[in-house]
Amino acid sequence: MAEKQTKAGGVHEGHRQRMKERFLTGGLDSFSDHEIVELLLFYALPYRNTNDLAHALVEYFGSWTRVLNAHYDDLLLVPGVTPHVATLLTLVGQSARKYYKDMTGVVQHLFNTQSLIKHVVPQFLGAKNEKVIMVCLDNKRKHLNTTCLFEGNVNSAQFNVREAVQQALRDNATQLVLAHNHPNGFAFPSNADVETTRRLMEILRPLDIRLIEHIVVAEGDCLCMTALPETKWLFDGTPPPPGFAKVANR
Repeated sequence: MAEKQTKAGGVHEGHRQRMKERFLTGGLDSFSDHEIVELLLFYALPYRNTNDLAHALVEYFGSWTRVLNAHYDDLLLVPGVTPHVATLLTLVGQSARKYYKDMTGVVQHLFNTQSLIKHVVPQFLGAKNEKVIMVCLDNKRKHLNTTCLFEGNVNSAQFNVREAVQQALRDNATQLVLAHNHPNGFAFPSNADVETTRRLMEILRPLDIRLIEHIVVAEGDCLCMTALPETKWLFDGTPPPPGFAKVANR
């Protein structure tokens, strides 16, 4: 049996070696989506032509990043994907997300919008469900804690405000940043997002805690509500513009 596998593997040995050398020489920048997946599949299917399966995976999910974000059970729906293949792709996807979060998660101070975005967006990588996180800061913008307030399949704006306040008090925070995602929508606040932001601010005000930003994330894109004309009034203390309730529903 081992002899047959060796011979079968030899058919594509030259192609595989050229792909590996191309990667080691120039990295992934010149690789198409299916070629990246094909290269990964070499290590799950050592004795099979992986090109067709790589094409099938990219076509099914839409891109190589979505292949790596796919759930194990969904990967098995693609003809030709074995449990070994699905495990490898799931492992690579989760490893990439953990690496990115670890590399960007060691934050001492979050002084500006760019540093906030850099800290917040990785928290939602690969998230399939609605998720709400809260970043706690002191009055010098030192990062104290990042907490997941909610994760599920319902409107992410409907998290427990009381728990958020209790967490802020436990962390001795004086400034907060709220962030949530729209997994199947746009990085734009809904009416419910605006109302939740306003309500949380009112509860925090007597406690001398300020909500300084609310970030909406979708498909790796994000929007800061302080930068949006329809919602920046929440943060700068100016009166709401006429028709502010018409903020688009996601």
